[in-house]
Amino acid sequence: MRLILLSILVFALSAGGASAKYSFCNKSSYALSAAIGYVDGDRLATRGWWRLRPGQCKVVLTEQAKPGRYFVYAEAIPGHKGPLRTWSGDTSLCVENNGFFNLRNQDVCRDDPMRQRKFFNVEVTEAAGGNWQTDFSEASTFTVYSAEVAGVQRLLSDIDKNTGEVDGAMGRETQRALANYRREKGLPEGYNIDDEVIDALIEDANAREAKLGFFYCNKTNSAVWSAVAEPQEENRYRSKGWWKIEPGECAKIIKGALDKDHYYVYGLIEDDAGDRSLAGGDKAFCTNLIMFNSMNDLSCEEQDLDEAQFKRVEIGGAESATFDFTPDMFPAPSASGME
Repeated sequence: MRLILLSILVFALSAGGASAKYSFCNKSSYALSAAIGYVDGDRLATRGWWRLRPGQCKVVLTEQAKPGRYFVYAEAIPGHKGPLRTWSGDTSLCVENNGFFNLRNQDVCRDDPMRQRKFFNVEVTEAAGGNWQTDFSEASTFTVYSAEVAGVQRLLSDIDKNTGEVDGAMGRETQRALANYRREKGLPEGYNIDDEVIDALIEDANAREAKLGFFYCNKTNSAVWSAVAEPQEENRYRSKGWWKIEPGECAKIIKGALDKDHYYVYGLIEDDAGDRSLAGGDKAFCTNLIMFNSMNDLSCEEQDLDEAQFKRVEIGGAESATFDFTPDMFPAPSASGME
C-alpha cells in the first residue's frame, strides 16, 4: 500500500560521553510503532518496534550515535480511524510485522513485501556529540504536552467517545469525555492524563479495529500472493498488492469499517504445478511483479503495468468481510499451456 510521508523534524542534542544515545520523540496526535535501521559492523541492521504514546520520548539505541546515515520509520497503530498514517521515505528495509525484532540480515524479507517498510534517511552529524533525537510530528505543531492531549482526543474519537477537535487543548469537552472514560474503565476519577489511561484507550481502539475491515484467509496448501481492487468515486477503482499469505494464515487487506458494497479480489499461487491464478475473474485491473498501487484512469499498458482478471465479491452493507482462498479456486494449468 502507498506509504504517506508526513512532516518530520530531526535535530541533534549537544551532549556526549556516557550519555550518548539515539532517541525518538512522538510529537504527533497518533500512537506510533517505530523502528530504526543502522550500520552494524559489515551489515545493515533493523530494530523495532517501539510503542510511542502521543507525547512520549524514548531512547532506542543506548550506544553512541555515530556520524553517518541512519534509517527511521514509524506508523500509527491500527486502531486509529482512517488510512494508515506513516512517517516514511524511500529505503526498503526488513521488519517483523508483530512484536520486537532485531534483524541483521536484510535478505529475510526479499520475497515478502509485507515485511518491508520504506524508511527515511537521517544524517547524524559529528557536531551531535553522539546524541541524536528524531521527532515525529504533524502539520499541526504540538509540544510534548499538547501532543499527549491531542493523542487522547484522537483515541477517544477512535472509540466514538468524543466528537470534538483534535487540537491539543484540554477544553471542557475533552475533560468531560476523558472523565467519563476513566469512570467507565474503573480508573481514578478526574480528567488527568497518565500512561494507564492512554494504554487503555490504545487497547480499546485496537480491539475495535480488529473487528472491522476486509480480510483474506488462505485455506490452500501453498502461499497465496493476493491483491485487491477497491471502488473509488465515479466508478473508478484502485488496485493494490501484494500480500503474501501463508497456508492457514489470514491478513487484513483494508482497515476500518467497510463502506462499499463490493470489492474485486485476486490471488496467485506459485508451486511445482506452475503459476495458478484465481479462477472466475470478472474484471481486468493492473498489477505488477512488485508492490503496486494503481488507479484505472489509464490503461495498464500506459502505466507500464501488467493486467489480471479480478473476481467480484459482494459484501452488501457489512462493516467487515472475509474472503477465503480455497484449493478449488486455483485450477492446475492445462496440458496445452505447460512447457
